Amino acid sequence: MQHDELLIGTMLEGRARWVAVRTTDTVEEARRRHGMSPVATAALGRLMTGTLILASSLKGDESITLRLLGDGPLKGVVAVGNAQGEVRGYVQEPLVDLPLKDSGKLDVGAAVGCGELAVSRSLQNGEVYTGMVPMVSGEIAEDLVHYLLTSEQIPSAMLLGVLVEKDYHVAGAGGLLIQPLPGATEEDIQAIESQLGQLDTGISELVAQSQSMDEMLERLMGQLTFHVLERREVEFSCTCTKDRLSDTLVSIGKEGIADLITDQKAEMVCHFCNEHYQFTLEELQEISGRC
Repeated sequence: MQHDELLIGTMLEGRARWVAVRTTDTVEEARRRHGMSPVATAALGRLMTGTLILASSLKGDESITLRLLGDGPLKGVVAVGNAQGEVRGYVQEPLVDLPLKDSGKLDVGAAVGCGELAVSRSLQNGEVYTGMVPMVSGEIAEDLVHYLLTSEQIPSAMLLGVLVEKDYHVAGAGGLLIQPLPGATEEDIQAIESQLGQLDTGISELVAQSQSMDEMLERLMGQLTFHVLERREVEFSCTCTKDRLSDTLVSIGKEGIADLITDQKAEMVCHFCNEHYQFTLEELQEISGRC
């Protein structure tokens, strides 16, 4: 059985690098947890996939957070990922539904709207660096390419896609990033652009149709020579725990806890994974003692 996986490699005799990822099960897990509409699933799925691609170059316990701060009906899309292939995320308005585009595709751009893309990198030394760029289209792949070129001066080609069936389940999701390296020629760049331009099937459909990542890569790369250097498993994973959320309750102070104690119970929900945590009267009293 095929599983989600991220592959890293080189192409054109080492003159370009690429990252490819299958995220079908990961995006389906996010859809199931948040009960999202198709267009919300597509938006979050693309952002989570892009997050995994950018996170693939991180080290150790570093992480990266992508935020789409648009004025569309989704109101905001957030994803956090790390180099271990773990990613989580949420949409502020997960039930938003919009008419399909004339092409029959989900209108992710209209759902996200206009605004800014914020990219925050949390490094091993505890420092956090954030860059922000205006969104180009809200379609996410174009916005990430614009960010890489504007903030990091790295020309890139990126494909992101999520295929959502009529019953709302995710049939295919994945992404591809290609970046020329020092020594790449204009002919190399033209060859990459030509190959991607010749694809007559979107990457989400390629994921759904392929029996393996290797088969998907063969179809994506065509006649371009490439080599796989590394493989990593990918999954939806959240860092929330009941203990961590109890620390959040401590932050509201004794008066806030007193109101909850009056109700004799409390429930907290994690934004990222929609996990529900119940706190009993005894637990609330213990938390109050820590304030």
